Amino acid sequence: MAEADDRPNYSFDPGPPPGASRFLANKGWQPAFSWLDVEPEEHAVAFSVAKATSLDVLGDIRAELQTALDDGLPFTEFQKRLRPRLQARGWWGTQAVTDPATGETAPAKLGTPRRLRTIYDANLRSARAAGQWDRIQRTKAALPYLAYRLGPSERHRPHHAAKEWLVLPVDDPFWQTWYPPNGWGCKCWVMQISRSRAEELGIDDSPEIDTREWLNNRTGETKMVPVGIDPGWDRNPGAMRQAAMQGFLERRVVDLPEAQARTALRDMASSWLVQRVLAGQSGAKVAVGFMPPDIAEAVGNRAAFVRITDEYGAKVGAKAAPVTPDVMARVSEAIVEGPLARDRRRGQDDLLVMVDGLEPWIAVIKNIPATNEFWIKTIHRTTQRKWLADLTATDVEQLR
Repeated sequence: MAEADDRPNYSFDPGPPPGASRFLANKGWQPAFSWLDVEPEEHAVAFSVAKATSLDVLGDIRAELQTALDDGLPFTEFQKRLRPRLQARGWWGTQAVTDPATGETAPAKLGTPRRLRTIYDANLRSARAAGQWDRIQRTKAALPYLAYRLGPSERHRPHHAAKEWLVLPVDDPFWQTWYPPNGWGCKCWVMQISRSRAEELGIDDSPEIDTREWLNNRTGETKMVPVGIDPGWDRNPGAMRQAAMQGFLERRVVDLPEAQARTALRDMASSWLVQRVLAGQSGAKVAVGFMPPDIAEAVGNRAAFVRITDEYGAKVGAKAAPVTPDVMARVSEAIVEGPLARDRRRGQDDLLVMVDGLEPWIAVIKNIPATNEFWIKTIHRTTQRKWLADLTATDVEQLR
């Protein structure tokens, strides 16, 4: 069981809220020297820890955070598991580090119990809040209001305390900024409620959000930050991720940066909507993968995304081995990074994507250059031996 102050009271069931695990698991990577180097929009889609510029160190921290989130581990267990790994990599205590922005080398604290506590709290609370936002959006027809609540801290920030029991509709713009956590160590949360309960409490008018100037000493940029919210915490990461997903669903995304696009597609691929596609029950055509331009050009297709629809989804979902949300997220990433070949053995122009791992899968993508479309045709279990046999077969061309 997690420690009492580690799990906000909004959880309706044991473990992380739906979507929380996916929020953390689907993030990309953003090595950074300082937290000031990473914007809130980047934090929503990429995993970053200040002064963890090595992917090995970032990978260790992220893996243990994922385990702590999924298994409900308290901080003491998280620290017990992670500290030896960081010490073995030399990322512990005070070390001389070089700032890549200035080239200056100076002593800096890397891993410490206090830093691990901050990393644990910030990432798990953000993931749980984003997971709750996912659920809020799915259930807002029945529970269309949110109430701002204070956490179990002994002392509260005055601006946070002033919002206790503020009741507003789920889609009020206020929640795009003031959706907790709203700062380092903030334990505030929101409670989703029915219309009748909201009317009992009293529905408020959407408050004006006062802002102040804040100078980022790292970049020299001046930003307007809401009064009462710590810089870097003034965005609703769950809402940002969902907005990107919705853009792909409505085919409105054209200029989204690749890192955000890839994270949004992993979110989409592992979402409840795609599970409905795999059951043949969605009626939607959903983007689940980003097709790199060089591969698209090589196969004569201008489509930027790989999609899935009920027609093929029902066939995929009927396979003996279940295609879980985790498998779909792996497929989404493999389309960008994994081994890929063109298969012309059946007079078609299919693409084969190897989804590597302890349990390898293969995704078959139907390539339709005439209409510039890529469709997931099938996904099934495979082995390294079968994949190598595919690559050496006649009329199979390895593209990556």
